[in-house]
Amino acid sequence: MSVATENQEPTGGNGFDPDLLDRMIGLKGNTPDIQTRSQNLLNALCPMLSTAFQSATGVMIDARPGEIHLGRRRELLAELSGDTVYCEATIANWSSEISSLCGTKLIIGMVECLLGGSDPDHLDIAARPLSGIELDMSLVVFEQLNDSLRNLVSAKPDARARAKNPQPEHPEEEDDPIPDFHAVALTLDIEFGAIAAPLTLILPQSVLLKTKTNAAKLDKKSDPNKGEWTERLSDRVSKSQISLQAAVALQSLELGEISRLQPGDLIAFANNGDIEVTLSANGQPLYTCALGRAGSRYMVKVEGQAGPDENWKTDFR
Repeated sequence: MSVATENQEPTGGNGFDPDLLDRMIGLKGNTPDIQTRSQNLLNALCPMLSTAFQSATGVMIDARPGEIHLGRRRELLAELSGDTVYCEATIANWSSEISSLCGTKLIIGMVECLLGGSDPDHLDIAARPLSGIELDMSLVVFEQLNDSLRNLVSAKPDARARAKNPQPEHPEEEDDPIPDFHAVALTLDIEFGAIAAPLTLILPQSVLLKTKTNAAKLDKKSDPNKGEWTERLSDRVSKSQISLQAAVALQSLELGEISRLQPGDLIAFANNGDIEVTLSANGQPLYTCALGRAGSRYMVKVEGQAGPDENWKTDFR
């Protein structure tokens, strides 16, 4: 863990230090105090987020305390927003000026596993801008982060917490509804299988200075939202667009014959009668079909299940 501190503000022309004034009125804290408070919050937030995330989604993540940065909010956003998605959030009676950044690799990997059945331990993801479905699904990360934070900092565990729709990038300064206050950025280092990505909270120092972290743990049994995201993700998966592949069996050839194939050579279908086609998606065989034509286009007619498992849709979650 490392701490980066903000630059000292210049002394005004009248000789009065505005930085000192901000400290006097509680808008800014001294570095050791903010560091201690931030570290305590991170230490409690990381295990709570991991537990809450698995309870709500069935996805296992490992969250560990990362770096802590101090500075003006706009400076921190510019410094930390590379290859991330941005989200604003509120916790009633605590703060309406919460900002979060999540590394796109984490979202891409989760969506790939949820939709394609990939093994998290074998993911090889490159950071890139998120697609529409990835941006929609990123909300689960920000909601679980905000709900976990609410359980730690709010005097009322049932206080309303809301994460707004995630955005591909943070707003320009002239369009930013949140002031450029003295802020602290708390980074959680998230591991999901082979993926490591940052998840960062940006909070007002003034709010952190007034906050006492609750010792209470999230009660999974009494969580009214348990399972909600599983249903929402399942519904989103059912509506998602999946590419289909149609495979036709060809007559068998010896390896030597295959090695001598040239452009223009013809290979016959394996069957002399109706051509049987296996319809697959994401490498999973779904249906057996018959090959035919409708006008100028080749088509397939679904005839039956490709295997005994009629619950194949579970392989796409």
